[in-house]
Amino acid sequence: MIRSIKLTSVAIGSAVVMCLSAPSVAGIVSIGPEVEIEVGVEGNTMILFPQVNDPVTASITGLNENQFDLDGQMNTADWGFSWDMTVDIDPFVNGVFGLTNNTGVTQTFILNVTLPIIPVAPSSLIGGSVGGSITDANADGTATVASSGATALFTGEIDGGGILSIIGSPFSFSAPFAGGTANIPATNVGLPGPTIPGPAAAATIGISHKFTLTPGDTVALTSFFQVEPVPEPASLGLLACGAMLIGMKRRA
Repeated sequence: MIRSIKLTSVAIGSAVVMCLSAPSVAGIVSIGPEVEIEVGVEGNTMILFPQVNDPVTASITGLNENQFDLDGQMNTADWGFSWDMTVDIDPFVNGVFGLTNNTGVTQTFILNVTLPIIPVAPSSLIGGSVGGSITDANADGTATVASSGATALFTGEIDGGGILSIIGSPFSFSAPFAGGTANIPATNVGLPGPTIPGPAAAATIGISHKFTLTPGDTVALTSFFQVEPVPEPASLGLLACGAMLIGMKRRA
């Protein structure tokens, strides 16, 4: 069950502190994981720390249509974005965001989210997906989202290290006509599942996005990253027995 979260923001100097709170659940102790959201252009980023006081599951819906300049203030914008995100104490994160380049030049953007997790050991199974669209928002006939250097559009991270790349470099997606929109095809790796062998996860998982975007245009992405423990042999045996019983029942 996903319960609503209250979002407030307070500007302090050149930083913006995002505070989230949720109603308590009787009999459950709040663990309050602190989610880190990093947004910015290359070389000039802003980091937000929403606090999620919910040990079961939490839905963060915030930052919607807020305008930020490059020093992190919520006022006159050089670029703007919206972001809806779902987190869970299980190693799972799902993000939906839109970003418009309101500057007059092509920019390299960075959008990352990092989530503290319950450790997964001694190894894991991982999977992820990314897809979206590019829109010629200023109708000038040119709208492109493309790779920046050798970095993939999506990188799933465990404990700060890149583990899973989706839509690798080089990539480029362009709107087909003035004012038009082109799809960035949804690409799944290790899903349904997750099924790809991965390392242990001690403290955090995350999703990292990096791309260039032409001026006046909008990119929207939906991303998903999941990390699960490798089932123990006893669990695999129970699953196999269950499958056999189901098969016998169907034949009866």
